[in-house]
Amino acid sequence: MPMIKKIHPEKIHHAFEAGRRGKPDELDAGLAHLVGAYFLEQDPQARFDLRVTGSYTDKPTVRVSGEVSERLLSSPHVEKVLSRIIREHYNKIHRSHLPGEGIDVQYTLKPQSDELAQNEAAGDSGYAIAVAYKDAPLHLPWERYAAVGIRNLLDTIYLSGGVVPEELARASGVPFLPGLRADGKIGVEAAYEGTKFLGFESITIATEHEEALPVEELREKVQKLLHAYLQNLGSPAPDDIEINGLGGWHEGGWKVDEGSREAKSYRDGFASYGVVEDSFSGEDPTKPSGTGTFLARYIAVQLVHNHLCDFARVALSYRIGRDDVGLNITTQNTARISQQELEDWIKKYVPLSIKETIAAFHLRNPELYQRIVESSDFFQDPDFPWNMPWSITQSGAAYNEARKKR
Repeated sequence: MPMIKKIHPEKIHHAFEAGRRGKPDELDAGLAHLVGAYFLEQDPQARFDLRVTGSYTDKPTVRVSGEVSERLLSSPHVEKVLSRIIREHYNKIHRSHLPGEGIDVQYTLKPQSDELAQNEAAGDSGYAIAVAYKDAPLHLPWERYAAVGIRNLLDTIYLSGGVVPEELARASGVPFLPGLRADGKIGVEAAYEGTKFLGFESITIATEHEEALPVEELREKVQKLLHAYLQNLGSPAPDDIEINGLGGWHEGGWKVDEGSREAKSYRDGFASYGVVEDSFSGEDPTKPSGTGTFLARYIAVQLVHNHLCDFARVALSYRIGRDDVGLNITTQNTARISQQELEDWIKKYVPLSIKETIAAFHLRNPELYQRIVESSDFFQDPDFPWNMPWSITQSGAAYNEARKKR
């Protein structure tokens, strides 16, 4: 009788990159969100698809283009207000004090038919993907959570000069790190066996800094901060850590890289778990890029939080002008009930249309987009509605059924 070979879960590598807030495409994306928030403030039904790109010659230059509901472009003050919004955000990110004439803002906004705003179906075709892990911080992939957390740590140090929180300063022995600048990125790679987190494989950090901060000192202190941060996270630091591998980096931002907010789709979503959408920034809520991914993430969180599976990858497909939404849920064979039952349960309890998602998450509220810019991440903030789990009583029937099948 032939031996049956036992199949073990395969080792899987996943990677995520988080850009610092002064990285050109991150800055472009933040500006696109703020411009979109202004249009939503003027008209909650506004339609827009914006492109924001920055460059630098003798001063910063920002180009705002794309399509906007026609009536929103008729105001004689729109360009003046947007220029102020752009200048204030740039000054905040770069800790600068440029006056109104210190930034050149150019507009080539094209009018879009106002009639489109009356159609609340999907404003584009798209395929949105999100994932969740049961035993991970905020149910996020470990590499994503760590990359964004390290980015936030460096940005906070840059903006305040001190290391926050205080416990991290004590644990690392690095209470201050003056000399950071705004540009940079953090890449983290993690290994899994099936859905089980095995640990971080590598961390790569590149950060702009002043010449007064020697690269050797930068590497030493960031390394200490990194070890303390990961220890607090409950995972040892990998052997493969690289910090400013090319040496000192004293000039960044638009002076050296024009960037594009459209380059952010990889970092907006879930990276190596599958990305087939545009950047979320600068699009009105009818577009499936952001809205669909928020909903996919919400569904994934509910599934793992309510113990229906240990891992969920949720994909939603949209067709322009349609209300119906395609749903596909995969769990790497960790589900307690069948795939069909999972999908039926979600269809029963979660409205999937763009219109209903906009209402459920209050996506026409301009304050939400301003909060997104402050957080600089869509999924690391537990207070965003798509990151919030249901209580177990709201899903008791499905949960009880799943327990019987364990």
